[in-house]
Amino acid sequence: MRVRFSEIAKNELTDACDWYERQQEGLGLRFKSAVQDAARQIAKTPLLFPVELEDVRRYVMNRFPYTLRYVLRGDDAWVMTVSHQHRRPDYWVERIDNQ
Repeated sequence: MRVRFSEIAKNELTDACDWYERQQEGLGLRFKSAVQDAARQIAKTPLLFPVELEDVRRYVMNRFPYTLRYVLRGDDAWVMTVSHQHRRPDYWVERIDNQ
């Protein structure tokens, strides 16, 4: 299974990496690496992670307070959000119809 990131999710990832990098040099790269690890886990076992709403599944990251939400479409897992767990929790719901 391939894991693909929507443009919005890519932008969220970039913004979060930049923010972490401003906090401490190298932290942005560690965050990006953690997201890549999460994507590999999703690729290996896409059905392992719980359904949150409709067909949207969530992967909760361990070392950073972020969640990846994704949908399965054919041979792809489309990541729709790279979202902070404590900020605007349901902002992504409007994206469901666009996936």
